Amino acid sequence: MSTATKIVYAGIDVSKGYTDIIALQTNKDIAEPAFRLYDTSEGHQQLRSLIDKWLDMGFENIYCGVESTGGYENNWVNYLQELGRTHPVHIARLNPKGVKSLGEARLTRTITDSVSAENIALYLIDHPGKVHYLKPSQTSKAFSEGRKHNSFIRMLKKQRNQLGNQLEKILYEQLSPLMCYCRHGQPVWLLLMLEKYPTAAIIKKAGVLKLSKIKGISAGKATSITGKLTGLNVESSDHIGSIIKSTVGQILHLEQSIKKEKSNLYSRFKNTDEAVLLTSITGIGEQSAVEVVVEIEDINRFEAAKKLDAYFGTHPMWKQSGDGTWGNHMSKKGRSEIRGVLYMCGMSAVRHDEMFKDIYARARAKGKNHFSAMGVVMNKMLRIIYGVLKNRTKYNPEVDYKNQQNAQAKQIEKEKKQIEIKKEKQTKLERYNIGAVKEMPVSKKYAKTKRQSPKLQLEECTGSSAS
Repeated sequence: MSTATKIVYAGIDVSKGYTDIIALQTNKDIAEPAFRLYDTSEGHQQLRSLIDKWLDMGFENIYCGVESTGGYENNWVNYLQELGRTHPVHIARLNPKGVKSLGEARLTRTITDSVSAENIALYLIDHPGKVHYLKPSQTSKAFSEGRKHNSFIRMLKKQRNQLGNQLEKILYEQLSPLMCYCRHGQPVWLLLMLEKYPTAAIIKKAGVLKLSKIKGISAGKATSITGKLTGLNVESSDHIGSIIKSTVGQILHLEQSIKKEKSNLYSRFKNTDEAVLLTSITGIGEQSAVEVVVEIEDINRFEAAKKLDAYFGTHPMWKQSGDGTWGNHMSKKGRSEIRGVLYMCGMSAVRHDEMFKDIYARARAKGKNHFSAMGVVMNKMLRIIYGVLKNRTKYNPEVDYKNQQNAQAKQIEKEKKQIEIKKEKQTKLERYNIGAVKEMPVSKKYAKTKRQSPKLQLEECTGSSAS
């Protein structure tokens, strides 16, 4: 049997409760026509039996791919990942955008689950460099559970913000004089007051004495509140009062839930080896360390620091087309959850660490604004995080400084090579052009760029371009 027929590429299109699978060979011939399995222990066992059958047929490796579907694929991924410990089975999560683009390029008119599974298998075959196959996790399952816990906390925060936005609109209509207290969100004392006294009439009726008994409201503040509402002509109905009271109650309940869940999450992970290592980095506290650790889960998933940068979208990107160039700016294409944490950690590090302060200053000196410069700081911090977790050693500024010196020397050498490669590419690109720049029907910007090229100027002076 030829080498091309010894590998099976299994495209797995996951739906709620079941999955459609098709198996292709390297030459894209069908090894197993599309079939459906249900997400049960029997379905998983049936998939294992089919994999054993393929191996008995002479196939040496089984490469499987699933799209990220928000969690429905996890049971299949976990099962195949564990099966990979004893079988030559490899599983990868794929970006749905890439698979969709491949399907569009095939001009597929009808999309079914079986066709989607075929597109996944074809993507594995055609784009092996874009596929990252998962390895059995070298960390405990607790980190993945912690990540789910962190996602739950973010969901609670989102609900709290939605209710807060709704409350703000009602207050703007019914209690506009109190909006001056909400410039930085609704303070707790205001929420406590509205929970007991939801309308202007009820607040004025309560008076200074009752208002001042609420935590956070002094006698002076209570006097100020009643004074602001004195000239208010808006009359709120019982319906509005009920809405305000219920909304405030939900917000306060969510605030307590968020506080409780955060405490549970941080207390569970703050003493782990990984979190302790990260707190050695200037700017990263216990809470930030926990959030970073649970989002990364297993640092061994990433082959290099730049892979971690791309995962969280902190890597720079730029675009060039025609006369225009866009960038450099942070891509923001990866997981967004960690970028807010890195930003706050970076702000603290710039204030207290000379190395980060120098990085920020150099970025600003190059003309970058504050947020662009902080993007550079965040990228650097994430690379330090990668090194600390990968080597399992605490952050040492002296070691990092030596690494920077070595990196600078390598970067200078790399830039020299890139210049030579760019010149060579440009020469190949222009190898059939025989006219002078001034005769080309190009834009003013393009012509100016070409005239500044020493090589092109030399060719025009010697007449070599016309030969």
